[in-house]
Amino acid sequence: MPLSLRNLYSCLFVAGLQPLSLAAHATTPPYQLAAVQQNPAALNLRDDISATILQMDGYIFIDDSDELIYSLKKANDEGRALEGRSRGILVIPGDEAELVQRLEEMGDDTNNLAAGGHFTLSTSSPAWHIVGGSEFSGSARFNYDEDDANRLRFATLVGLFSFGELQSSMEVSALWSNYLGLNYRFNIDGFANTQFGITPKIQNISLIERSILISEYEEEKLFDSGRDVDHTLQLNADLGIRHQLNRWVLGLAIKDIYQQEMQSTIGTVYQQRSQVNASIDYQATRATWRLDADLTPQAAFGEMPAQRVYNLRSAIPLSQRITLLLGYSWLNNPYGDDSPSIGLHYNLDQLLHIHAEFNYVSNNELGGSINLQLPL
Repeated sequence: MPLSLRNLYSCLFVAGLQPLSLAAHATTPPYQLAAVQQNPAALNLRDDISATILQMDGYIFIDDSDELIYSLKKANDEGRALEGRSRGILVIPGDEAELVQRLEEMGDDTNNLAAGGHFTLSTSSPAWHIVGGSEFSGSARFNYDEDDANRLRFATLVGLFSFGELQSSMEVSALWSNYLGLNYRFNIDGFANTQFGITPKIQNISLIERSILISEYEEEKLFDSGRDVDHTLQLNADLGIRHQLNRWVLGLAIKDIYQQEMQSTIGTVYQQRSQVNASIDYQATRATWRLDADLTPQAAFGEMPAQRVYNLRSAIPLSQRITLLLGYSWLNNPYGDDSPSIGLHYNLDQLLHIHAEFNYVSNNELGGSINLQLPL
């Protein structure tokens, strides 16, 4: 949720965006449109629902567990102050020691961000729904240039220092995906209790990659989507299958069946790969459990390594309208930490839902999601 998510590549972001069937205690389960965003086959065909329904969600997860933003600000303040004293010929050898130590300690520290949102709109046919979304994930790493220590020592020795001469930098990599599609779900004779789904879509993938010198650092430049961006527009599709066996529901989804190689503005190659995810739902008497896992790793890009995400979630009804949501996410990547989540789901009836969750690892590593569904 994702997210520690030191490399939040689609963080798998906040586990709260993966809906559960929340009505083990109810006669008729809630109708949750968000399900088709995770698996094109997940939403049941319901001829009894003719209303037009809109579902919207949003999420964000920030990881500054290395406190890189704070360290960068302090380094900038110290560097600017040292430069100012240098102009007045007020520096002496040794004045640079604190700044050199800070830069060395910042080496390979990271800062990460994942954010996005989705929508689903029902149509007059129970089998067709319009879907869309925007997903952003990025990682920044501080690259310490060891020669900066000598530059600083020499500058203070001669009494002249320019902050702009330092070559340490922030290396930034980010992926931004936008899509609009049409979800279709269907059954096939001979496959009892099994539903299939497909979501053809138009997709725009933007690769963001840049290097920012410490002397030019500004927080808003880290993941600025307006510069150093390469765009790829293409057609793609997601496939899904869902099978129900008594209290068990088995799901398999394949996202982005068309794979393409892309390059950033500075030449780094990103190999788009199909992502395969499996899920198992179990509806007990007073709770619903869900386990889902990536069967294929999410592809690496620049500062973001390949990773897999595993989620275990439970929905526990507290009343006819309020459900407690508990979750835990495991990340299989070289830098990630596991993260718990907690939230509440409120449903006024089958169609009106409000769903919010919060992920917390530390004060510098947290996120949340909100999901709203309402009849129009």
